[in-house]
Amino acid sequence: MSTLPQQQVQQPHTMSQQSKLPRLPIPPLKQTISKYLESIVPVADSDLTALAETNKRATAFAEVADRLQQRLISYEKTQTNSWLEKWWLEIAYLSKRQGLCINSNYWASFANDPNAYDLALAPEALRPENSDYIKGRIWDSGTYSEFQLRRAVKYIQKTLDCKERVDEGRMPINMTKAGPLCMYQYTCVFGMTRIPRPGCDELRQDNKTLESRVVIVIAEDQIYSIEVYDSAGHRKPDGDLEDELRAITADVAERRRIGELDPAVTVLTAGNRDRWAAAYERLEKQPANRATLMTIQESLFAVSLDTTYNDPPDSINAHQQSTKCHGTHPGHNRWYDKCATLIFDRNGVCGYLGEHTPCDALVPAYMFEHVANAVTQDHIDPQAVSARTHNYHAQANRLRFVDVDSTVNGLIEEAEKEVEQAAHNSVSRQIRFENYGSDWIKQVAKFSPDAYAQLAMQLTYFRMHGTFASVYETASTRRFLHGRTETVRSLTSESADFMRTMCDHAFSSIDKYEALVRASKKHQLLLRDASAGNGIDRHIFGLRMAYLRLDPLPTEQPLTEQEKEAIENFFNDPILAKSTYFQLATSGLFPAYYLTHTGFNCKVTERGYTLNYINEPKRIKFGIEGMTVQVGNGTDVEKFEATLRQTLLELKLICEESNQITAGDFSRL
Repeated sequence: MSTLPQQQVQQPHTMSQQSKLPRLPIPPLKQTISKYLESIVPVADSDLTALAETNKRATAFAEVADRLQQRLISYEKTQTNSWLEKWWLEIAYLSKRQGLCINSNYWASFANDPNAYDLALAPEALRPENSDYIKGRIWDSGTYSEFQLRRAVKYIQKTLDCKERVDEGRMPINMTKAGPLCMYQYTCVFGMTRIPRPGCDELRQDNKTLESRVVIVIAEDQIYSIEVYDSAGHRKPDGDLEDELRAITADVAERRRIGELDPAVTVLTAGNRDRWAAAYERLEKQPANRATLMTIQESLFAVSLDTTYNDPPDSINAHQQSTKCHGTHPGHNRWYDKCATLIFDRNGVCGYLGEHTPCDALVPAYMFEHVANAVTQDHIDPQAVSARTHNYHAQANRLRFVDVDSTVNGLIEEAEKEVEQAAHNSVSRQIRFENYGSDWIKQVAKFSPDAYAQLAMQLTYFRMHGTFASVYETASTRRFLHGRTETVRSLTSESADFMRTMCDHAFSSIDKYEALVRASKKHQLLLRDASAGNGIDRHIFGLRMAYLRLDPLPTEQPLTEQEKEAIENFFNDPILAKSTYFQLATSGLFPAYYLTHTGFNCKVTERGYTLNYINEPKRIKFGIEGMTVQVGNGTDVEKFEATLRQTLLELKLICEESNQITAGDFSRL
């Protein structure tokens, strides 16, 4: 029987498995309540009175909650994709009124090009002995560079490659041991924009936005559009796009020189959503401004060209601060409502800013890891001339905000102050832990690298603050149709026992290792359950929405006042609130080499930290965010970094000693 040559074997269409994916399940009620009561034991800790009260409330809730469960089951049958999808978009994202900058959008940074040229150098370069060296510093050159623009074009082209693969169904289906994953979120990255509305925002993505030929470019808060496809639908060559970007940067420099820059409407997208909604309503009444807003919405994605650069050049801490909120002018030169924004500083260092509503960070991270890899393979030669169309005439197509009234200008000033304060209160650090990685963890510790990282972070928190932190870990539910995420409540009785054991000198290394193994096994079980749709928090959220939003079923007995009280007592339980006040909010990513670091907001003010982490074979990368010590009532990101490093080294010694391996000796593995 003959077979096609390997290169001719066609992959299944990206969406070919969608109709076969199971729907997100609604877990059994008793199962969720039982798991919930188990999860809050370490949260209550020594407060046995509060624990007893929570058990009492949960028992009373269980006696009446089946009616909410039945409402939820009935509602699920009316939904196209998932019982959770609409509510999650609204409650978790669109109805939140906090500004997107710092509070919501996530960010990523990509590997620098070692062959970058024509770099701006700091006038007062930081030296390693300087206390600011690790934090890094951001300088503003006021200029753009050829390398910056050429690298931006490379990223634009490789990003368009990705879009075309999604459009044409050539993006490989993501697979796990459990089967194919839902690929829907890949369709949400391009041509997607959040629109401000009073009380609750909207998302816009339609045929017009998906078929767009336009990318918007933001420079010094001025907005331009470039057509990346010609009128026949063919991709423009690199040289044409480079010329377009040169025309834009020349135009904005001239506008700056003669004082003709439009107001920084961009900063409104960074701040309070109701403020932006009020300004948006006024702006769209003016035809030219409405046309600008429509062009922004109908663009595929955004590109921000910054005049800033980092010192030292490889300072990931300075770069992430610039990527997420423009380090010298927080909230400026971004359109935070766009789902995808590529950012390039004066020296060509690249970052990514994502609007979280339509898709979780994991999907764009996976996509742009491949984009960054492809860019790296496509070397930029300073001597080479890029291919371009003969007699092509590039021009800056500026999108104007005109006749901006005093009310909107006042709202811009308010947004600037808000975002400036938010940036001042926020602290971020990036860690490259080079002593070992997932290879060592699997070979010596002999369990999941994800569980290992989780327990190291929990122990770090316990050592710093003397209390257990409620922990959120992201579990993907993409094995289900339109699945998003579930919470892994990573603080368990087993992890609490591990932390106590680690901090008690009476226990031996073997005792500590055994406690570590028990906690890791429990963690792996919880992660599997959550990914299989058998978590706790989304179901409790659904039951709450069933109570607040869904009408009683025709066959349902009316709730008595006593039954309503039992339901409300459960949802308003202080221990339930404490268990979801996630002082450690964490999310692990796949091994990524070109995606150097990622980060997301810290929602908890008091002693709260968010951590992205990437387990690579030979190292672990962490991104830590939190408030300043003063604002965070004891939050200390710098101390967390130092304590986490110390904890990881100590765990290594315990694992090696318990498994009778000499430090650094892999001969017995």
